[in-house]
Amino acid sequence: MNFSFALAAAVSLSLSTTAIAADAPVIKDRALVKTVDGRKVGFVDRVVRNAAGEPIGVQIIYSGRFVMIPAETLTAAEKGLTTSLTTKDINKL
Repeated sequence: MNFSFALAAAVSLSLSTTAIAADAPVIKDRALVKTVDGRKVGFVDRVVRNAAGEPIGVQIIYSGRFVMIPAETLTAAEKGLTTSLTTKDINKL
């Protein structure tokens, strides 16, 4: 019984990880980043990655300073990326 539960949990975890990876936007250097309300905030200066090589955020130059926008807030857009953050949120980063 415990084996069945462990197997079901492992399969569930691997499927959810695959689904998350499939939904992740392609992040490229110099991609335009816009806020959810359509304002241009900058271009990707650097993609920040974790030890496994997965993107965890992007660094942009915004108002003369480097700002890191978390990857989980990014979605693919027609031209570049859109963040779910507002301009007010980015000012706080």
